Amino acid sequence: MKLPDKIKHLQVFSSKTFIYATHITLACVFTAELNIIHAHFLLGMQLTYISFIMPTFAGVLFGYLLARVKLLGEQLKEIAYTDSLTNIYNRLHFNRLLDAEMDKAKRYGGQLSLIFFDIDHFKQINDTHGHPTGDIVLKEIATVISEANRSSDVFARYGGEEFIILTASTNIKGAMEHAQRLKQDIEQHRFPIGRVTASFGVTEFNAASDDQKSLLERADKALYQAKSDGRNCVRQL
Repeated sequence: MKLPDKIKHLQVFSSKTFIYATHITLACVFTAELNIIHAHFLLGMQLTYISFIMPTFAGVLFGYLLARVKLLGEQLKEIAYTDSLTNIYNRLHFNRLLDAEMDKAKRYGGQLSLIFFDIDHFKQINDTHGHPTGDIVLKEIATVISEANRSSDVFARYGGEEFIILTASTNIKGAMEHAQRLKQDIEQHRFPIGRVTASFGVTEFNAASDDQKSLLERADKALYQAKSDGRNCVRQL
């Protein structure tokens, strides 16, 4: 297991442990207080340490169930928002975030651009080296781009070997410069199969005329132009 994977695993373990401990503690305190109110104040019974054993067990069980429900909810949320292979956003969630950013730009002004790219000759990679190797390439591409992106960039796997980046507060010039850097990062990265390249299409949002469909179609056309021009290049529309 690589060091980043170990760190991530420890973070997940610590988070789960904290959730379990918090919910079990709160549930135990809650059930103990209910026992005091019911047994001592309502029934007039004398309290002993034995009278707290069953409420404590009940609190542990109740807290465990609450923690499981919370963790299950977080897992379902992660499944709904992220791509299971690359652990970046999926297409559905990206489109939601894009809608929100477009609405913000229309209401308050500002700029945003899209960078749409896919891996060159990816089918050949799968056919030659196998789909497991293709999956490794996809995951490494996602890692390379995630490390190069700004914290404000929204990065998603859009489908198959296609990826997309929403660059908020960025005009076409800035998006083109960013896409060129990303292209070089991919080209210079050491993949298990050797050199891998990608083609990029870039476009800027026009608040006066664009909706999500027109913006994505223009980014797709720019990507198609990059492929037509020989791949491993960046084109804008």
